[in-house]
Amino acid sequence: MPRTRLVWHLFAGWCALVLAVCAACYWLASVEVAKIASQSEFLRLREVARSLERVGTAEGKPLDRKRLVEHASELEASTVGLRVELFEPDRQVMTADGPSSAIDPAFSEADETLLEESLQGEVFTSSRYDAGTGQRTQVVAVPFGTHPNVRGLIRLTSDSRQIDQSLSQSHRRMLLGFFVVSIAAIIGGYVLSRRASRPVEELASAVQRLAAGSPDELIPSAEILELSELSDAIEVIQGQLKERGLVIGRQGTQQEAVLASMIEGVLAVDSHQRILFLNRAAAELLLLEPLFVLRKPMQEAVRNPDLRRFVLRSIDCKDPIEDDMILRGDHDRTIRLRGTALRDSRGGATGAVIVLNDVTHFRRLENMRSDFVSNVSHELKTPVASIKGFVETLQDGAINNPEDAQRFLTIVAKQADRLESIIEDLLALSRIEQTEGARDLPLETTRLVDLFEAVQADCDPRAIDRSIVLEFRCESEMTANINPPLLEQAVINLVDNAIKYSDTGRKVFVSADRVGHDVVIRVQDEGCGIEQSHLPRLFERFYRVDKARSRTLGGTGLGLSIVKHIVQAHGGRVGVESQSRIGSTFSIYLPSARRFSPKMD
Repeated sequence: MPRTRLVWHLFAGWCALVLAVCAACYWLASVEVAKIASQSEFLRLREVARSLERVGTAEGKPLDRKRLVEHASELEASTVGLRVELFEPDRQVMTADGPSSAIDPAFSEADETLLEESLQGEVFTSSRYDAGTGQRTQVVAVPFGTHPNVRGLIRLTSDSRQIDQSLSQSHRRMLLGFFVVSIAAIIGGYVLSRRASRPVEELASAVQRLAAGSPDELIPSAEILELSELSDAIEVIQGQLKERGLVIGRQGTQQEAVLASMIEGVLAVDSHQRILFLNRAAAELLLLEPLFVLRKPMQEAVRNPDLRRFVLRSIDCKDPIEDDMILRGDHDRTIRLRGTALRDSRGGATGAVIVLNDVTHFRRLENMRSDFVSNVSHELKTPVASIKGFVETLQDGAINNPEDAQRFLTIVAKQADRLESIIEDLLALSRIEQTEGARDLPLETTRLVDLFEAVQADCDPRAIDRSIVLEFRCESEMTANINPPLLEQAVINLVDNAIKYSDTGRKVFVSADRVGHDVVIRVQDEGCGIEQSHLPRLFERFYRVDKARSRTLGGTGLGLSIVKHIVQAHGGRVGVESQSRIGSTFSIYLPSARRFSPKMD
């Protein structure tokens, strides 16, 4: 159904009402005017008949037919549409010379009632319609005298020409008047309709602007009580919408902030796999630009087929699902996927939400934990098995052979020392990790020369045994905020490794330099070097480049791991540069006090 404006509804109703009232009034007026005109014509005919009666009759005198006929002829000649007929009481036509033998056939056939009523002294009126001429005629019959002395009858017949002319003029005047009144009423109705509809239109326009997103739109007031109440109600709703909009805006901002700050990536798609939302973490994981991929299909935006298949499964599955995905690149990453379908109130799938969690580090930690357990078991099992084997051998009688017993006890003591070294290193590593996690490592300003002297005093005997020359270089006044015992152990571990893996007669250089506000301690050897493939895992627990040589030299596989955690406890980092058959350089980077300030002593 087509919609129209309120002003046209009101105006159309007003026009229909005006036209209906005018038509009804015109019809009623026409009927009344015609009735009055007919009654006026009957009265005129009766007056004419009475005048003829007065002309032809006199009190106590005979009927003057000649004078009556002459006067009737004069009336017919002077009046248009008037016919005068005079009749004797026996229905014969009256003439100037007396009764005529002719009888009016129309009178005798159609108006028996007229004769009867007129002979009784009554005035008879009648209106007839002539089908031949299409006109209506008025008939008046008046008797001469009174009953029972009726001496004749006058019948006056007048056609409707004069009445029709008069009615036609009256109708024209009425039509003109009603037309003028109708035009005036219609114009006034339009003005009133506009005035009545304008407040509604203004209110509707304001509500439309409010619905279009203009919460501060001014709602117009109205003089009409109902519209004023409606305006007040809309203002209340406007205030509620504004308040709810602010609440929703704050909630949306908070949600966006929460999603943006999440470590996990969040990806939302619709039922057609078009991207609806992508937070910063997901964009970084998938190497996407959020502004460019929104509303785009997954097939176009994401090249990883595993992720596309997982999204499709998430939309189809009723329950949440999980899976792992590998992102290939310079460094492969393991991504844990969790998908949940989005459903409407009827249970239909409208999309899915995918949470992406980079578990590469955790997978690496799990592998490290597994390797650590395996390595610890192996490292402990080897000396324990050796000790147990030689003890059983001694119990079986070898103790009675002094030479064998001495050799076996020496091996047992060596394996016990190795076992003790492993346990001590594990305990030291555990203590360092606890200190590192608590961030309460006590530091003090220490001259690095003093630190190097302590390291040299500890390592010189082993270097002399292998004819290794230790060279230390450090400015006498250079200081650093360190924990002296721990950092001393870290440098000793590096120098010990340099001594173990350097050939006889080589040199080991230990230096300290200030780079900006940081202090860098370097331990450089001229040993066999380390292949590049081993460098990323070099500081892992129990990781050995040459396992056989490491055990021969008495290493536990924990020395470099202890170095790394000691340096991290100081808020620094450790690095290595190495070339095979040329040598290696291990560097300890210690931050300044301004950038790292644990508990100071």
